[in-house]
Amino acid sequence: MTAKLDETDLRILNELQRNSGRPIHELADLVGVSMPSCARRVKKLEQDGVIVGYVALLSPDAVGLDLDVFVSIRLRTQTLKAMADFRKLVSAMPEVVECYALTGDSDFILHVRMPGVKEFNVWMQSKLIGMSTIFTTHSSISLERVKYSTALPILESCDGTSSPKKPAKRRSSR
Repeated sequence: MTAKLDETDLRILNELQRNSGRPIHELADLVGVSMPSCARRVKKLEQDGVIVGYVALLSPDAVGLDLDVFVSIRLRTQTLKAMADFRKLVSAMPEVVECYALTGDSDFILHVRMPGVKEFNVWMQSKLIGMSTIFTTHSSISLERVKYSTALPILESCDGTSSPKKPAKRRSSR
């Protein structure tokens, strides 16, 4: 179910996606609303499940996990049980930072983060290859991250354009 969001909610969400650590008074100034109104809106967005959490985004290079590998998986059988078993096993693997169920030639694609190719090979041999539910795997190592974003393109849903609107100037009550 899609939450009913107005333009101010979308501006708040857009700014929080850019920097969720800024103080509420800065956020209010950026979106052009009073601080109490902004705080209420953020709280409601959290309660409604639009905002599901706040995280610190880490530099993969700084923590020694600069190898991105995408692994396509084809299961032996596509029964509900086999799919559920695979989901459960993959969900317990911290190296898998993303997993998607797919249509087409593969059943799943995994995004795996590793320190290097040798570590990836050991992981594949010890964790993935031995899974009885897997029929085939195909791995692709990323040479370069061309684009990466955690931000959703929410401002486009406001008026159908991709250009963000400028926040209205807040009137001072002084």
